[in-house]
Amino acid sequence: MNEILWLSGADVAATGVCDLEQTVGIVQEAFRLYDAGQAVIAPEAALRLHGAGQDRACYSLPAYVGGQVGVSGLKWSSHGGAAEPGQSRIHAAVVLNDPDSGRPLAALNGTEIGAARTGAVTAAALSRLAPAGARKAALCGAGGQAERQLQALLLALPGLEEIAIWSRGGVRSRLLADRYAVGGTAVRAAETLEAAVEGADVVIAATSAPSPYLTARHLEGVSLYCHIGFHEIAWEAVDRFDSIVVDAWEEAKAVSGQSLFRYYREGLLPEERITGKLGAIVSGTLAVPRAAPGRRVMFDAFGLPIFDLSVAKAAYLRAREMGLGTSVPW
Repeated sequence: MNEILWLSGADVAATGVCDLEQTVGIVQEAFRLYDAGQAVIAPEAALRLHGAGQDRACYSLPAYVGGQVGVSGLKWSSHGGAAEPGQSRIHAAVVLNDPDSGRPLAALNGTEIGAARTGAVTAAALSRLAPAGARKAALCGAGGQAERQLQALLLALPGLEEIAIWSRGGVRSRLLADRYAVGGTAVRAAETLEAAVEGADVVIAATSAPSPYLTARHLEGVSLYCHIGFHEIAWEAVDRFDSIVVDAWEEAKAVSGQSLFRYYREGLLPEERITGKLGAIVSGTLAVPRAAPGRRVMFDAFGLPIFDLSVAKAAYLRAREMGLGTSVPW
């Protein structure tokens, strides 16, 4: 009788694949496979129960990753409304199949996998695009994705002197800042968005905002902007960047609710303004100069299920070695 391995959130955590330094290595290999044409992403299907203008939906994200990973599968992600402090509004599951036989291998709690791989993608972007000698970063948002974005900043840019965190209401940003108050980089909660971005070399936006709150004025002195969330940046601000790097374009341009893709569909952003993909930079097939004063770079993370599947496959293999999870009949 065939069996499938169920891995709970605690099981996944015990494998260590969501420790960000490890996740970065897995994600970078997925980027290389994607750039080499050895990873395939099917079109996203979104079940929108609350209207198209907000990030509240269920997303079906099938994919295949070849090479040493060798897995096909599905990420099912549900984005809910506001969550309590310390809780994520995003809940995910991952199903893995053998790509040759089609046999189901595992089902996993994918919530932390999704957060960790998103942080790892940001870390990969920061390490290649952030300005040399960056001193201050601002993080907009303190929800379920924010802690991994904070970890990405600390991992990829250890020379930062300050990270300012801003969130609406301020409660979550203070809680998050307090957890990271000890260390070489000063992590603090900012009372206002303006205070957070003032003097920042790098800004990361990781919120579910249904309408833009970052204007050209907010990003005036910013060299690198990383767009992780939903609809956060005004067109006038996007238009001022010299380079725009994405993790995906073709797969996202017709379906994504993120700011960048909305402006493309509205006819504001010509396709030729897209400089290239982060996967090509990671693989070394594309060179994009780092951001610097006077050279502004935007990175947009659409979020690819090949990362979730790659991290989940690593968790599955480790869990089998460690005796973790629950085997159930198929």
